[in-house]
Amino acid sequence: MKVIIVDDEIIERKAMKKFISDSFTHIEVVAEAANGRVAIEEARKHQPDVMFMDIHMPGIDGLEAIRQISHELPQTKFIMVSAYDSFEYAKEAMKQGVKEYILKPSNKQETLESLLRVEKEIQRQKMLVEQTKKQLDETEKLAKQQIITAMMQNEVTADIEAMYGKLFPDKQTSYFFVLTGSDLKTATELLDKKTYIVKEQGDKLIILMLTDKRSLHHVKADALTLARSLCQSQPSATIGVGFPYAELMKLPISYQQALLASTQLTKEGSVSYGFPLLQENEDGTVRKLEKAILQAIMIGQAEQATDYFTLYHEHLTKQDDHAKAVQILREWVFRLKQALEDEGVSLRDANVLAAETKADFLDLIRHFTEKVILQGEGNDPISKAKTYIHDHYRESFSLEDVADYVELTPTYFTKLFKEQTQQTFIDYVTDFRIEKSMELLRQTNLSLKEIAYEVGYKDPNYYSRVFKKWTNMSPKQYRSTLK
Repeated sequence: MKVIIVDDEIIERKAMKKFISDSFTHIEVVAEAANGRVAIEEARKHQPDVMFMDIHMPGIDGLEAIRQISHELPQTKFIMVSAYDSFEYAKEAMKQGVKEYILKPSNKQETLESLLRVEKEIQRQKMLVEQTKKQLDETEKLAKQQIITAMMQNEVTADIEAMYGKLFPDKQTSYFFVLTGSDLKTATELLDKKTYIVKEQGDKLIILMLTDKRSLHHVKADALTLARSLCQSQPSATIGVGFPYAELMKLPISYQQALLASTQLTKEGSVSYGFPLLQENEDGTVRKLEKAILQAIMIGQAEQATDYFTLYHEHLTKQDDHAKAVQILREWVFRLKQALEDEGVSLRDANVLAAETKADFLDLIRHFTEKVILQGEGNDPISKAKTYIHDHYRESFSLEDVADYVELTPTYFTKLFKEQTQQTFIDYVTDFRIEKSMELLRQTNLSLKEIAYEVGYKDPNYYSRVFKKWTNMSPKQYRSTLK
């Protein structure tokens, strides 16, 4: 423990230093100071645990020195030393956080007890900090595992997005590695702990790589360079690399790509790392992509379904000529339609045989997804609540109004809404209104005041505050980025 003694009387300083040095082996007097100015300089230099501070000194007195040092070094503790038994001094010292106050000439036993009490408090605070840090580390570790598991299982919810944004606010682009033939310690020695999340799954290591770069071209190059370095350090390893995405909802696709690449590399044997080679017409690849598209449609994720279809379409068209690829796609979409109808989705109006181009098939995928969403709405109270919000977002309404509309008590409606949407009612409404206002900012020349009214805010200033809280920029700043 480091101590600084501050007193304008040299005899008092030397006596205090000798007493401490003689009484303790683990406490070191690292500096002395004859006035407040020097005390501040020495404190900055040594960052002591404890300072014995005389009150009355020339220039900057003890209380002012404590104020300045505490501002820069809040963990430093102070023991006040004074020749005056003044309640006012003691009271002011307590305001500065000083808990020990001894009179000069100081009694050795009193000094000893004061120092031990302060040391005990320091140890208690250090223990508390360590416990808090350990708890935060465990919480962060758990959160990271939830994030990577959600992406692997294609279950990226609003809570996962919020968690990801809080843990990695500066990350712009991410992608997956799937490693085989590598142990965790060896694989992560070359990685910066702040740039990845890792999960062990059987004989594979799944790594979500995080980067603050925006350029997908540069990120792809970096991914291959890093994969090469990892493979050079462990020759028996193979690394399947998924393509990078800026959108969080697309990262499950990167995982599927990395998994596919890992399977291909293991089978090929001549290359140890790389992106997926989709020109191979493997039944396993086709089945996985078809399954991924069906799952995305069934949970109403149109964007994910179309992304998976793009991968599927690329796979087929690289193997077969256009006419054959179209025929294969029609047969698959017909099977997909039957599978959805078996689940109770009405698709009688979908004309599969008319599809010719990639755009036609993408339209069918979107149509199927919309039908699943509409079919699921029915009499579901939360779906009805969403419809109400979407239809009335320009107006003023309360949670009670919507709960009454769907014939639920406000308390139960609040609980059910959070369970099914992973958002509070207020956050969902705000999200929808802000999204609509962003559309108006992009697509119209309406004033900010007009846009605020259009999305249900009667106070333009309040709308601007909410917009900034939700997007980290004002509506005006957002509009300027579109130019």
